[in-house]
Amino acid sequence: MRRVRGAAVRAGREELGPGPAGLRFDGARLAKIRELEDWHFWFVGRRELVRGLLARHLGPAPQRILDVGCGTGHLAGELLGAGHRVTAVDRLPEALAAASANDREIGMLRADAGRLPLRTGAFDAVTMIDVLEHVDDAAALTELRRVVRPGGLLVLTVPAVPWLWSHRDDAAGHLRRYTRRSLAAALARGGFEPLELGPYQCALFPAVAASRLLGRRGPRLRDAEERPPALLNAALAWINRREAALGPTRLPFGSSLAAACRRSA
Repeated sequence: MRRVRGAAVRAGREELGPGPAGLRFDGARLAKIRELEDWHFWFVGRRELVRGLLARHLGPAPQRILDVGCGTGHLAGELLGAGHRVTAVDRLPEALAAASANDREIGMLRADAGRLPLRTGAFDAVTMIDVLEHVDDAAALTELRRVVRPGGLLVLTVPAVPWLWSHRDDAAGHLRRYTRRSLAAALARGGFEPLELGPYQCALFPAVAASRLLGRRGPRLRDAEERPPALLNAALAWINRREAALGPTRLPFGSSLAAACRRSA
């Protein structure tokens, strides 16, 4: 693991502040995600969605990219492989260890999204994939705006549709699910101007809604959803890939939201 040194690190900042109350996303859940993300239809589709947003808005390598809430380091590794200079941030030491195992050339910091020990304007782009719903979004977006250069890029995804709240959200430690309007408002308050903002996972929305509404009280349906039969998983992954290729601005609704934004001047 390569620790971040030099111009990106802000002198006099602590790497880790107090965690948010009720945080329930832990190393055990991270290990489960690591088992799923290479093949499960949800992760396969989301990966295609994020790749499309980055391809349309990031620009050629090398870019200085900060991956906030890096999880297993899958995205950070892809960005590094594309020739970018990547720094990964997470609260969980297990996440940083997993990201380091994927690629030791990724710079690592253990820190809160709302309190980043990084210099102002140090990055050309920031990625934040299904993280904003776990944290104080106003504090996090303020920090992301600070560490990205003027005109720099932010790519993020979040869960959508508040009435889909279920055991899955409670177990993951989510603080909220967003509407398109509430996400746009949070981004505007944080100093970001959307280039693309819209829903994802439209075709599977009826199935997702049924699973969430029936699974509000316990983990049974969540666990079943994480173990789909191979043929069903392949079919669902195909649907999600096709949808991700359309981009988030061409879909009427979905169980997630995605955005690519520029930092305002």
